[in-house]
Amino acid sequence: MRFNDRTMVVTGAASGLGRAFAIALAQRGASLALIDNQSLMEVKCAVEAVGAEAVCWQCDVADEVSISNVCQQILATFAQVDGLVLAAGVHHSQALEHMPRQEWRRQIDVDFDGAFMLCRAFWPHMKAQGYGRILLLTGASGLFGDYFESAYATAKMGLIGLANCLSQEGLNYNIHVNTLCAHALTPMTSQHLAADVAPMFSMETPVAAAIYLMSDDAPSGQHLLAAAGSISRAYIAQSKPLYLPAARCTPEMLQKSWSRLNAHPHPSVSRSGEEQIVKWAALASKEHGVLLK
Repeated sequence: MRFNDRTMVVTGAASGLGRAFAIALAQRGASLALIDNQSLMEVKCAVEAVGAEAVCWQCDVADEVSISNVCQQILATFAQVDGLVLAAGVHHSQALEHMPRQEWRRQIDVDFDGAFMLCRAFWPHMKAQGYGRILLLTGASGLFGDYFESAYATAKMGLIGLANCLSQEGLNYNIHVNTLCAHALTPMTSQHLAADVAPMFSMETPVAAAIYLMSDDAPSGQHLLAAAGSISRAYIAQSKPLYLPAARCTPEMLQKSWSRLNAHPHPSVSRSGEEQIVKWAALASKEHGVLLK
């Protein structure tokens, strides 16, 4: 898989997963626009050491004015921008009742709003050129929840919804948007991995998944989990619906029937909110005497 003649923007590129993704793309021929609020000189040297071009911008992805200026400069520097790897992130772990609003806001500003602003900035360019690949970095706490991770999980789960919508908006323009829930030994995670477990979480698995999701052959609207040698696909599913006619639709009936919602081993998957609405309507159509076409 090669990225010759492709330009990729990587945020959070100074360290951790962002750095690993940037170097991997460079090794496969990509030119890089690197963004971080820390110095990027080390990763720039690493990228140039494999013969790739790297131009750096040091800024805070949560600062709307700064990121707007940077995006304009990137488009002025490179003939095209083919992909975004949005790996910038912070981590505020705190019990809900003790979390200052400024920490909550900072988490959302960086991980969620920053991704939104970068997608918005390059979206018209990708539509015009008929090509784009966007990768949003989510987290296991966002998918499954964790103690003291309400801010982090909220920001990361928000990216799932963003990717679901953008993958549909980009469908007719060959813009593919996916998320990656990756876990590896990085400065952010090192304090949370036991010494005997940490070596299992090398960069190879997340990097392999990221490179595939940025390639010409990437799917769209998918959510991959990648860590410690394992790669899987996540999706939103529901049990077989319990249909209650209006005359019997009471909280008491739901209480009585609750176990039936957990009794179906084969979940249903909807590809969009509109498809889900159609499914609901189909279930109700018989009671209401409506013929759906």
